[in-house]
Amino acid sequence: MTSLPAAFEKQMAKFFGELPTRARGVLKRRYGIGESGCMTLEAIGKREGITRERVRQIENDAIRRLKKSPLFAEFAPQESIIKDILSRVGGVISETNFLSLPEFSQVKDKNTLILFCDLADSTRRRKADDRLYARWNIADAPVAGIEAALSAFARSLREQGVTLSADSTFVSLAAHLKKTGVHVDEKSPALATYVGLSKEIEQNAWGEYGHISSPFIRPRGMRDSAFVALARAKEPMHFRDIAEQIGKFSRKSVHVQTVHNELIKDSRFVLVGRGLYALSEWGYEPGFVKDVLVQLLKGRALTREEILEEVMRQRQVKASTIFINLQNKKLFKTLDDGTYTIVS
Repeated sequence: MTSLPAAFEKQMAKFFGELPTRARGVLKRRYGIGESGCMTLEAIGKREGITRERVRQIENDAIRRLKKSPLFAEFAPQESIIKDILSRVGGVISETNFLSLPEFSQVKDKNTLILFCDLADSTRRRKADDRLYARWNIADAPVAGIEAALSAFARSLREQGVTLSADSTFVSLAAHLKKTGVHVDEKSPALATYVGLSKEIEQNAWGEYGHISSPFIRPRGMRDSAFVALARAKEPMHFRDIAEQIGKFSRKSVHVQTVHNELIKDSRFVLVGRGLYALSEWGYEPGFVKDVLVQLLKGRALTREEILEEVMRQRQVKASTIFINLQNKKLFKTLDDGTYTIVS
C-alpha cells in the first residue's frame, strides 16, 4: 500500500507561498484549510470588505496561478499515488470514504488534499445530488455507467421492497453494471465502494442492504421498529421481548410501555395471547377470541376438537378460554350432533 508522504502538507504550504497574501487567504478559507470549515463567497466578501464576485475572481485566479506554477510539476509523484489509489478502489469513491482511506492517514488537514485533487488533471470531483454523495473519480473512470447502474439497482430495491445479503447485493449490482457496459467481477471490493456512493441504498444492523424506504433499513418510528423485530423473529413475541429486540438493533433506549402502546394502535399487529403479538400478514385475524370463533363458525359447524385446533392457530390461549367463549348463547349454539355453529 503506497501512501502519501508525511511531507505532503509542508510541500503544499510552501506551494501556497507563491500566491499573494489575499489570494492565499481567500483560497484557504474557501477550502477550509486551517479553518473550522469552508466559507462561502459571501462570508469571505464581508470579511474582506469586497463583493462575492470579486472573491470568486480572486479564487479562480489563485487556482490558475497554482496550476501554472513550475512547483506544481514537482507534485507529479503525489498525483500518481492518488490516481493509483482511486484506481484500486474502482475509479470512483464517495468523498467521505475517500478522505478516510488509510493511504491518506498522514494528511492531517484533509482540506489540503481536496484542494490538491481539484488542481490535479487526473482527478475529478462530482457534487452531491439527491441520489448520490459527493464523490471523487479518476478522469477515465466509467462514472456515467456506474451512476446509472446504482440508480437502476436502487429503484429495483425500492420496487421489490427487499433487503439482500452483502453477497447478493454485489451480484445484483454487478449485473446492473454489466447492462451499462461496466464489467466488474462479483467478488470485487469495488462493488462495496460503489454502493457507498448511493444515498438511496444503506446497510442495516444485520449486514443487509436495501432501499432507505424499507423499514428494515430505516424504520420510521417505534411501529416500524416493532414490525422489523417481529418480521425477523417470524413468530409471535411478547411486547417486552419486542422492545428488547428493538433496543438491540437500534442501540437506543426503548420504553416497554411505548412499544406496547404502538402495537395496540397499528393494524399490522394482532394480539394473539396475553401480551403476545403477531403480524396480520401471517394470516392472523384481528379481534378477541370470540371474534375469531364467529369468523370460524360462520356458515358451518365444527366439533370441539376442530374448533380448538383452528383457534389455536390464531391465538395462543388456553383451551378453557376458547370453550368459555363458546358458552356465549347470544353468539353460538350447539347442534344435536354436538357440533358448534353461530346463532343465525
